Amino acid sequence: MAITFGGLASGLDTNALIDGLMGVERIPLLRNQAKQASLTSAKTQLASVLSRVSAIKTAAEKLDTDAEFASFTTTVGKDANGEAPVVATVTGSALAGNYSIGVSQLAQETRTKSDAFADSTAALAQAGTLDITVGGSATVAVTVEAADSLTDIATKINSSSARVTASVIYDGSQHRLLVLGKDTGDVNQVVYQESGTVALGLSTGANTYQSAQNATITIDNQFTISRATNKFTDVVPGITLTATKTTTSDIKLDVAPDPSSQASKIGAFISAYNAAVSAGHLAAGYGSTQASNKNLSGDSAIRSSLNRLSRIVASAVPGLTGKYNMLAAVGVSLSSSGSLDLDEDKLTAALEDDPDAVAKVFVGDSSTSTDGMMKLISNVVDALADDTDSVLKTREKSFESEIKRLAERQLDLQRRLDSYEARLRKRYTDLEIMISKINQQGAGLSGLVNFQQYSRK
Repeated sequence: MAITFGGLASGLDTNALIDGLMGVERIPLLRNQAKQASLTSAKTQLASVLSRVSAIKTAAEKLDTDAEFASFTTTVGKDANGEAPVVATVTGSALAGNYSIGVSQLAQETRTKSDAFADSTAALAQAGTLDITVGGSATVAVTVEAADSLTDIATKINSSSARVTASVIYDGSQHRLLVLGKDTGDVNQVVYQESGTVALGLSTGANTYQSAQNATITIDNQFTISRATNKFTDVVPGITLTATKTTTSDIKLDVAPDPSSQASKIGAFISAYNAAVSAGHLAAGYGSTQASNKNLSGDSAIRSSLNRLSRIVASAVPGLTGKYNMLAAVGVSLSSSGSLDLDEDKLTAALEDDPDAVAKVFVGDSSTSTDGMMKLISNVVDALADDTDSVLKTREKSFESEIKRLAERQLDLQRRLDSYEARLRKRYTDLEIMISKINQQGAGLSGLVNFQQYSRK
């Protein structure tokens, strides 16, 4: 803006007059800016509520499968050396019980050595094909050339598609190829066939010093189970057993519920739920607590979202019957303020009474295609916060639209103010010029009168 000096001719403080007039005209702009700032703050707070509600789904999804909800502890006995020959891991919906386990055989892969050679990098002068067959899979042919050394052949084997790995072993005086199968189990036995002048000794039966075999365990001295790996995932319900060493006598496995761990998992969900309720109450107001932003006071989107959440958590799970068919029945109850509380004693009693029924409240029942409470809550959160047209996102978009409209209005008001100020300054400048001319004319007339009076003397 150009520098102006007002009132030089008129004696008026025209800059102050213009500032005063502009102050009055600027009131709509200031109101617009204040409203825009208030709505922006409201949108930010609404986004926080939306995020908290969305976090409920994240927490619920950590409890919506049998494996995630399951909280059992396992205790494995030790052998005479003080070692546990089996590792037991909870991986699903387990059942309390105790078992006697023996490990008679561990799974292993085929291990084969070649004949001995004096040098690992010298050409072997062998040419032909090394056929590698793993179990019933297709044979893989590795071409051996006269210039190849042991190291070259190992590289070729590793570059092939055969499920084996090769390396060169030096025992201090001689070098050998060592070829290991990548997979354990009877079905993954590796067989070699050498043709042409290839004479590595891999096809010599005595050079296969370890054959592939299955792992074998016994349960309660009644059931013998064999697997291609040392992992047994479908023997004890909800438990994965990993055999680590063979046993000379059976060891004990105890599986027991772990209510404290289960309460911790449920507590994490409750914390996420209560954080969303607290954020909603702070934003829209609750009871004697006023809304932190007037634009969100009693906001229908927030209140309807909280009401819908409270209705679902307080309801029975559709499709479940019996005394454990809702969260309240297993110790998770809705308080008068809309938050959730956990009665750990009640949860523990329910888990001890019927752990499977308690699990169904959270996870559902796949046999009857019944969704559990965690899935039901996740679906509600989608409708409230996660879907594109969800309740809270739609409300957020309405704020964005109004803020955008106000921003456009602000630009228009500022253009009008700039134009109005320019007109005012021109008018007062014209006034100053006119008064300056009048003053000049007055001074000229005064000088003429004085001259005439002086001439008469």
